[in-house]
Amino acid sequence: MPTEILIVTEGATEREVGKVLYERGLLDNSARPRPPDWRSLFGGSREGYHQVVEALALDNTVLQSGNRILLVFDQENLPTASDRANQLIQDLQARNSLWNGLSWSQLSAHTNVFTAQHNGARLALHVSNAAGPGIANRDFDGYILDLLRSGARTTIVSHLIPSTQNPNRLLQKAEISFTNLMRANGYPWDRNKSWLYAYITAFQFRQSHVWFAAEVIRHAPDNELRRVFRALIDAWDWLT
Repeated sequence: MPTEILIVTEGATEREVGKVLYERGLLDNSARPRPPDWRSLFGGSREGYHQVVEALALDNTVLQSGNRILLVFDQENLPTASDRANQLIQDLQARNSLWNGLSWSQLSAHTNVFTAQHNGARLALHVSNAAGPGIANRDFDGYILDLLRSGARTTIVSHLIPSTQNPNRLLQKAEISFTNLMRANGYPWDRNKSWLYAYITAFQFRQSHVWFAAEVIRHAPDNELRRVFRALIDAWDWLT
């Protein structure tokens, strides 16, 4: 039987991106995700840190011996990834004593990946800590922005827009025209998702930011994906 890795994320973007990374073989296929379609087992139809932590803490089957668990949470506005890791443990322990005694160890050189073994279960926590230009808030959307600002950006964007459109012109609209317009009207450009929606608007992408992120991943070259998602890949490999 292949190793199964239980997927726990606070948002849908992480799951859809993870699914594409897995399909492309960047996440080792000798293990398989549970559920296989990467759907959320925690948090119901709503997303968000508190919703998912509450559901996770109330499920007494998670920490069963032999389970391997990948957790993906955003750093948000906390000072460091370690702060998020520590808060997660505190919030889980406050809700369920089964989590008492669990402590994190940092994985190799990654400041945002933490591992633990507890009650026979193995856990890897990936704290998403990417940020766009001038953005203090750090989250998973920042990784999508990294790809859209990389050397492969024109190649990626050419797959997301009609062939009659100029990708460099649309990138300029998103990064300069839209952002300057919003700032001039007093709207702070201080979140990664603001940048993400500027790209979505410029490209006239007619689906949500979740599917937009998945399409960016689908068309990004392997070397850029390995660079941007090295920490996530290593967290998966540790569980595998």
